[in-house]
Amino acid sequence: ETDGYKWGYDNDFHRAGLWQGDNGIPNLTWETVAKTNIGLELGLWNAVELQVDLFQEKRRDIFMSRESIPGSSGFVKTPWANYGKVDNKGIELSLMANKQLNKNLGISFRGSFTYVSNKIVEKDEPATIIGTNRARTGHAVGQLYGLIAEGLFTEDDFIDGKLKPGLPEQKFTEQLRPGDIRYRDINGDGVIDDLDQCPIGGTEDPQIVYGFGTNMRYKNIDFGFFFQGNGKTYRILGGGEGYFLPGSGNGAMGNIYSNVDDRWTVENPSQDVFWPRLTAGDNVNNKYVSTWWLRNMSMLRLKNVEVGYNFPSVWMKKIGIQSARLFASGNNLMTFSGFKMWDPELGSNNGFRYPIMKSVSFGLDINF
Repeated sequence: ETDGYKWGYDNDFHRAGLWQGDNGIPNLTWETVAKTNIGLELGLWNAVELQVDLFQEKRRDIFMSRESIPGSSGFVKTPWANYGKVDNKGIELSLMANKQLNKNLGISFRGSFTYVSNKIVEKDEPATIIGTNRARTGHAVGQLYGLIAEGLFTEDDFIDGKLKPGLPEQKFTEQLRPGDIRYRDINGDGVIDDLDQCPIGGTEDPQIVYGFGTNMRYKNIDFGFFFQGNGKTYRILGGGEGYFLPGSGNGAMGNIYSNVDDRWTVENPSQDVFWPRLTAGDNVNNKYVSTWWLRNMSMLRLKNVEVGYNFPSVWMKKIGIQSARLFASGNNLMTFSGFKMWDPELGSNNGFRYPIMKSVSFGLDINF
């Protein structure tokens, strides 16, 4: 590489010249996985099928770039290594039932449920993090981290515009005011900063995925639906980005949502609001990743529903048609979730994406 070399505590020293890129590591190998599965398949009354799978996966020698190499070692690009251990385990269930109750009525049901959890057994973490509240070891891959919000500051927390003695100093801004988010001093050092981060919520990827549906037929009428859901999935609104807060960039960035009245003001000094104190500039304290912005994105969606009518075959044969079916169907018609601001399945921290489309269709199937 030829774009020079940087060093120093903040990489503030620089000299032009050559520097070494990736270092050759002679003993690298593929990561290894040991999998264990126990399954059960059960059939009852020629109508019910149940499948249960318990699984465990131990992943070792994970191929990764080292993270605990000190800057004084001289590496510009840290070496690659087979380092790290992750355990995965879970259960998968599926149930199918199909029964013709009489010559006019038949019904079928299908459902599935999956629960998966994982844990980092070994991770290349800096020595200053191992064993602290910021450690990733012992938690899930993708675990969300942030500060614990304990509400909003009130007028009683200040004397002459400054925090009362005994309250932890929050380092994210020089001018705290009533209505700003107050954080918990996790490590007890009297200061709120990055060292007070800890696991919050869970992961963005859902640990629970499930679905269920049924199909019924009565004489010439058929009806079916399917629900799809997930659980134990979380997001941090805004993701720590400043533009999420209205007024960022002196009003040039950020845009308040339709819940404009759900905010802290001097006239409405409520703790039960969505927006903390809003400012005309970037409010680093209030945009910080914390439980204030943590939301549970679990949801249940009516994925599809359909109703149809099959015209009697004796009618159709008279006009030269083998079969005909009139139907109406809908997709994504209803979503049930505690999160209401946008579709929880968008995969977005701010809702700035096109929503999942709802659709209703009508049709006629004809076979000659």
